[in-house]
Amino acid sequence: MGIIQEKVTPEFKKWVGYCEKNKKDHLGSYDNPEDFKTNAGDGNYTVFADLYRQKTGINVQGQPWCDSFVDTVLIHLFGVEAAKALLGGFSAYTPTSVSFYKKMGRYHQTPQEGDQIFFHNGTRVYHTGYVYKVENGIVYTVEGNTSSEKILENEGGCVAYKQYLIGWANGSRRIDGYGRPDYSLAENHGNGYVQGFLQAADGKRWWYQFADGTYAQGGWYWLTEQTGGTSGWYLFDEKGYMLTGYQNAPDGRKYFLCPEPGINEGKCMVTDPRGVLMVVEWDMENECYKTGDQGGNI
Repeated sequence: MGIIQEKVTPEFKKWVGYCEKNKKDHLGSYDNPEDFKTNAGDGNYTVFADLYRQKTGINVQGQPWCDSFVDTVLIHLFGVEAAKALLGGFSAYTPTSVSFYKKMGRYHQTPQEGDQIFFHNGTRVYHTGYVYKVENGIVYTVEGNTSSEKILENEGGCVAYKQYLIGWANGSRRIDGYGRPDYSLAENHGNGYVQGFLQAADGKRWWYQFADGTYAQGGWYWLTEQTGGTSGWYLFDEKGYMLTGYQNAPDGRKYFLCPEPGINEGKCMVTDPRGVLMVVEWDMENECYKTGDQGGNI
């Protein structure tokens, strides 16, 4: 078994039954979603769009999500850069996603497991999903923003299994083709995750990714900044963004976090008896916290 069977297909299948929510505050997170069917609605609010925005900077919350569903699962599995290489780019607009695959020379008419299937409505490509099996002339898919009905349906609001005859067409609707990610790129990239601080898509904020693909969020973390090799206390909000300036922490107290860009940005700061601001650091030799280059131990 390869990476598709061991990792990709199970991740898509685990979302079958998930329904979009009626409000944004009912989402939870990708790693800890609200119950799949609780607060189901028709507003196109999903955990997929939430993570997609955090990792790519593209906000598609409240919009049709069949395409961003596929992108988000691959981002979760392999990290932003590896997923971008697999897909050719990020887009929640299916015609653009097709153009990415065609530009890479990876758009096909014969399906195989791991492909991204695309459907045409007679005017344009308008729906997509993931191919988890091809057997006896039938292509089996997991699709987002569809329904459990046997017919092809976009805007159905759920993640569901579907199946079609290879070459399927019904009136103006038909299978358009199959985008084929080069999963060897992910295999050569290890698990695709780089541990450390990564800049958010807005080019201003930061988040911290661990080696297993999870990220710091909702509290304090003692972390090492790789550029200078210095460590400090960092505070992250519920979305995973590093905070700076005066902030209220989970303990209800207010803290000052270095706002200046550079190796100390985001680190918790305290003042000496004169009121001079200093970064709190860890003295490995003496195994205690210290403040500043000449600061005392605490």
